[in-house]
Amino acid sequence: MKISFGTRGWIAAFLSILSLLILAAPSTAGLNTIPAGATVFIGEENLDITASGAVPGSSLVWYGPGGSVTSSPAAQVTVGDPAAFYASPASFSGKTGPWFLLPGNSIAFYIKEPTLEIRVVDYSSDFVIGSGAIWVPKGDTVGFRIDTNLWEMALRGSVSGAPVIVRLTGPGEIQFSSLGGYSLEDISIPSVPFETGPVWPTGLSQYPAGTYTVFARCDANDLSDNNPSKGKAISEEVTFLLQKDNPLITPTTPTQRPTTNLPSTLTPISSDTATIPPLTTIQTIPITTQETVIPRETTMLPTTVPGFDALLGIASVITAFSLTVMAGRRS
Repeated sequence: MKISFGTRGWIAAFLSILSLLILAAPSTAGLNTIPAGATVFIGEENLDITASGAVPGSSLVWYGPGGSVTSSPAAQVTVGDPAAFYASPASFSGKTGPWFLLPGNSIAFYIKEPTLEIRVVDYSSDFVIGSGAIWVPKGDTVGFRIDTNLWEMALRGSVSGAPVIVRLTGPGEIQFSSLGGYSLEDISIPSVPFETGPVWPTGLSQYPAGTYTVFARCDANDLSDNNPSKGKAISEEVTFLLQKDNPLITPTTPTQRPTTNLPSTLTPISSDTATIPPLTTIQTIPITTQETVIPRETTMLPTTVPGFDALLGIASVITAFSLTVMAGRRS
């Protein structure tokens, strides 16, 4: 049967699609294929751990923190299908570290609890949104910083890093899958700390002012569904305010003094309603000033009797004469 050109075209298209699927297969296989001694995160499922040597019915054991392979196992898990292994939280929570394959006690893989954290970075003003900052000036260029141990997925094979999705919700519950042409879906994290760089021009009109919330999640191998605790496969949310004015600065309003408006027209007082009493004349009593005479103190001088000095002189003469006569008689 001769194949027409049209049929050959369809066959060529089918083969092209099949080739693309084959080329994409290593990436998918790399994400869930676990080399011996690689890291497995609690909550991952459909993992291929055959590289460890596990077969259906094999026993995986954990000797505890710092435990020795010579001691008795602290926990044991039986492998069902090594090509579709599930690191369930029920079996592996609290049992991090190396797990060994019996009977040879070779290391099958390392179990870790996933950790995931996201921060908002303002590249224009050079600060990170954290516990002390909640405001991004509208017009600044912004990006994200991601810290996680999930980057170790990049060591499994041909994958470039752990696929992380950033969920950004704005005012009115608007969800953004990209910012300024930068996709927020399946961001590959090859190492930490990882930064997107300045990818969000917040001054554009499609980003209204208001409250935004962002978080990150990793859906690889159904990790976020099986281990959804905040800070593990799903990060804590970061909430911030996008606006021009700093919300911590409250504008002051000048205080105005109350004013009283006086009536523009004075109402005259009617003589019928108001009577002015007559003035009362107060009689003025004259004040009489009485002069007080203060008596003068008189000093009495001794009084001399007229002729008294002459009598004293005569008496003195007579006395002297008498004394002379008496003296002569005695002689």
